[in-house]
Amino acid sequence: MNKHASSPWLPIAVAGLCALLMGIGLGRFSYVALLPLMIDAHWAAPGGAAQIAAANLIGYLLGALVAHRLALMLGTARVVRAAMAVILLSFIACAFNLGLAWFWVWRFMAGISGALLMILAAPYLLSQLPVAQRGKAAGIMFSGVGWGIVLSGFAAPVFGAEHLALAWSALAAMIGLCVAVSWKRYDKPLAAAPLHTHAPQGKMLPRGALLALLVAYALDAIGYLPHTVFWVEYLVHGLGKPVSAGGAFWVVFGVGAALGPPVCGMVADRIGFRATVIGCLALKGASVALPLLSTSTLALFASSLLVGALTPGMAAVVSGRVIELEGVGGHQRNWALLTFSYSLLQAVGGHAMATLYASTHSFTTLFAIGASALGLAAVVASLGPKRGKAAGLAA
Repeated sequence: MNKHASSPWLPIAVAGLCALLMGIGLGRFSYVALLPLMIDAHWAAPGGAAQIAAANLIGYLLGALVAHRLALMLGTARVVRAAMAVILLSFIACAFNLGLAWFWVWRFMAGISGALLMILAAPYLLSQLPVAQRGKAAGIMFSGVGWGIVLSGFAAPVFGAEHLALAWSALAAMIGLCVAVSWKRYDKPLAAAPLHTHAPQGKMLPRGALLALLVAYALDAIGYLPHTVFWVEYLVHGLGKPVSAGGAFWVVFGVGAALGPPVCGMVADRIGFRATVIGCLALKGASVALPLLSTSTLALFASSLLVGALTPGMAAVVSGRVIELEGVGGHQRNWALLTFSYSLLQAVGGHAMATLYASTHSFTTLFAIGASALGLAAVVASLGPKRGKAAGLAA
């Protein structure tokens, strides 16, 4: 307890920010800005570039499956450090155009590593802080996803305009800086940051409102894909905007992703998690559909900002809704199940959308599918009681 009291919370929070910035903000989402550059530089055909994007989603699914088991076998700190090293190596490797299979493998590896960092890094670091400091530290950590998107939105078009290898190298340099800043924070044994990684006992399949939430969250994984895979490609090759404009709108998406979680959390404090989940899903569906109604600068800006805000924002409020339904004691098992379901639908949906885009080159279809999935998710999330075990199951 004394160690906790003296822990410097800000350096620990920055280490978590770096982990999520490199693992998700850059490791996952920077490819959205790179995708049209890959096509323009003839490093990949449109269908191949989309399949490279799907490889990252498949890797993320595998990483989500093995994260806790690897932490038990090797220790959390070692797994986190290995994931950071692989992320860095993957970006260095992608600076060399050695064919579609080469990119697929390295984006797949980046996906695995991103999932490991998302699942293990923040709990490992937060366990080193007293409860009173964990909220503000977590807010800084999860903003790393948005700031990674912002950095990639600036760097990809600027460096990629000269040569695509420079864009990959610039992003690798950013990841290298994150590794250097945060590496020392992952030097404690597993005992210093305990993970409840044992297999959960009891019923594995949720029921009632929790099952509805699981289905809704899985549908959200499909609904957000058009923006988090094809958004810049749509702006550049669908609407004919310059690459710099595509990067600028991706920066807007990133700013939204940085601001979304705290805003969604404040709304949930006022109106409750159930209503916030439903409202966020409905608003996100409307935001994904917005390009179908208008391609004005204002509409595209609003769509970028809102979908960006509601991408990590949804994770925050869905996690809170799980606690509302199951209590703190049941949170970890059920949140792990929801995270896996999300990863599964994300991987399957990403592959399906990549295949659909390769055959039709229709962005309209992708946005329509995403918006429909989110609209259905909002309806499904409304099922079940307002409160659960944590609040006496009051209606």
